[in-house]
Amino acid sequence: MRSVVAGIGLAPGEIKIDLGEFHPSAQGGFQLHLTIDDDVITSVEPRIGFMHRGAEKLFEVRDYRQIMMLANRHDWYAPFTSELGVALTLESAMGIHPPERATWIRMLLAEFTRISALIAFLPTTKTQQLRNQIANLFESITGNRVHPMYARIGGVAHDIPKDTSQQSHLIICEFQEVLPTFIENLNRSELHGLAVLSTADSISFGASGPVAWASGLHNDLRFDTDYLRYKELGVAKPEVYSDGDAYSRFLALIDQVTLSTTLIEEILSQLERTHGSDVNVVLPKVVRAPEGNSYTWVDGPTGINGWYLVSAGEKTPWRLKLRSASFNNFQALVPTLVGHRLDQLPNALSSMFLVIGDLDR
Repeated sequence: MRSVVAGIGLAPGEIKIDLGEFHPSAQGGFQLHLTIDDDVITSVEPRIGFMHRGAEKLFEVRDYRQIMMLANRHDWYAPFTSELGVALTLESAMGIHPPERATWIRMLLAEFTRISALIAFLPTTKTQQLRNQIANLFESITGNRVHPMYARIGGVAHDIPKDTSQQSHLIICEFQEVLPTFIENLNRSELHGLAVLSTADSISFGASGPVAWASGLHNDLRFDTDYLRYKELGVAKPEVYSDGDAYSRFLALIDQVTLSTTLIEEILSQLERTHGSDVNVVLPKVVRAPEGNSYTWVDGPTGINGWYLVSAGEKTPWRLKLRSASFNNFQALVPTLVGHRLDQLPNALSSMFLVIGDLDR
């Protein structure tokens, strides 16, 4: 029996598990301290915090508009989702109701963010091209490719360009053409039965997103709550899987992005209907949340993110706590690795969808 350390940022003599330069987990520091007996993993200890930037403490010394711009940095694959989380939290605390059109625009960007983030876990030349096209769309709408800085308290910064619908349809059509290849490229023989996460463990660890879908748990805010305006679209709640293995997680991921394309088509028709409407509300120069506590959930690509605000009535929060989906998903991964061979570790890690910046914050 011997001990090894697998991950990024290792000391000499330790083992590096390479997930590929395009994999989200390769862009930051985390380690797994493994106990191995004859190349079989017998125990796993996660070591995280190598990228910890103290985002939540920084929130406490920023006003609310600055927080929104800062929050989109920790999950670099879904920055708009973080902006949206801050906006919804403050709107809930302040009793603000954004215009209908602003909500549809938010949903459009949220679903394109979901597609872009999730296909990053299927690193191929085609997925990189699709992600670049979505970045072009974001640039045309927000002026930025990586950090949109587009959400505002009470709406969005400005209306979308006239050609947004056309650009969106082109991306969706191209995505639907290559969708079958995503499934074909999955290596079922290597992924089936790998790193199984049961429904009970999924609930216990608080897993969400495709990771939870693969374990028979459908905790999707878009279908289970009055989240934004999703229930008005009438899209059916998709089936979930029960095997809880790596193969099911990738199938659930593909189901998620397929669902997003359907939702986008519906959202575009709502944007046509609300053309010319307001997209934000007028706010005072200094925004202050009323004294008290509020908690808001946001459905992101990797799962559910929670925002807990404690306000003392000032222009900065007394506390703004983020519950990130990546943290829970990573914890759920750890017990699933025991009993597998060391050479199966890369596939197991690749199937547990998380972003290191979102994990450490």
